[in-house]
Amino acid sequence: MAAPPIQSDALFRAAADQAPQVMWIVNTKGAVTYLNQAWYDLVGGEPPKWYGHEWTGTVLEEDVAEMRARWRMASQSGGVFEGTRRVRAADGSLHVLSYRATPVRQPDGEVTCWVGMDADITQLMATEAALRFANQELESFSSSVSHDLRSPLVTVQGFSATLRKHLAGSKDTKVRHYVERISDGVTHLGRLVDGLLVLSHLARARLEAGTIDLSRVAVDILEMHRRQEPARNVVTHVQPGLEANADARLLALLMENLIGNAWKFSAQTDPAHIWLELASETADEKVFAVRDNGAGFDMALAGQLFSPFCRFHTAEQFPGTGIGLATVHRIIARHGGRTWAQSVPGQGTSIFFSLPRR
Repeated sequence: MAAPPIQSDALFRAAADQAPQVMWIVNTKGAVTYLNQAWYDLVGGEPPKWYGHEWTGTVLEEDVAEMRARWRMASQSGGVFEGTRRVRAADGSLHVLSYRATPVRQPDGEVTCWVGMDADITQLMATEAALRFANQELESFSSSVSHDLRSPLVTVQGFSATLRKHLAGSKDTKVRHYVERISDGVTHLGRLVDGLLVLSHLARARLEAGTIDLSRVAVDILEMHRRQEPARNVVTHVQPGLEANADARLLALLMENLIGNAWKFSAQTDPAHIWLELASETADEKVFAVRDNGAGFDMALAGQLFSPFCRFHTAEQFPGTGIGLATVHRIIARHGGRTWAQSVPGQGTSIFFSLPRR
């Protein structure tokens, strides 16, 4: 004779007691009718302790009011009940739990109970807090170092200029060359300091999202480069009507860096081509691309591309500080997007960046 089928309620409880996360059931009055073993491992006791409304005694008092307000909204709407709460464990420690419960309905749609789960995110929140603190300290250090370097740099630059004037009539070309090298080095270091300041400010800048016309911004930047280098033979391809929802000031800085890079690294190509286009789009994001047919680079190095001070070409080939793409990466990260590249040496580079639709 076949064994009788296991009741679904008993099967659920047996499975739930093996779960590493807290699982529970509350009725339509908000009273607990089941707690799995993980709950008792956390706060102590054994069934039926903590049933009914007794379990709220483990929740920090300042979290109870918000939790009850969320329950009222869920019970009235028949929707999801979710949030975070701090629970006092059996050993006296506080645990931050992220909870979420969904309603169980009868065939006619009437809600009979809510089945929920708590995920212990205590360690995750501690790690995030430590990372935020470390980032703040690093940004503060970068800003402090950059400011502290300015004063001696100005001093060295001033004395270099004075010495250069003093040696203007000198026949010692070697000494004049040394002074020029000192001056050039100080100027370059000044640009690096400026780049560090930009990166540290980007991490703290407040975002003010709005609709920005990327096509218009790109055209203006390209026209500026044409005025500065009218002899260059550059063909531009800007897709019209490209719009993004982002901070206008930061996106303008991003476009200056990307188009500036494309202009610079295509300097030895005739004719040079520079593109701005919408590479792809989904319901969640738009992906834009700035392309050129310039020097390109080996994709084996692509993992380093967006690091500060990273350079794949010598200063004699293409001058710069190596801050531009790091700035681009930081701006897009602040907006919740992604950056990546495709390139072939001698055939050009495409830099892609995504921006969320909201």
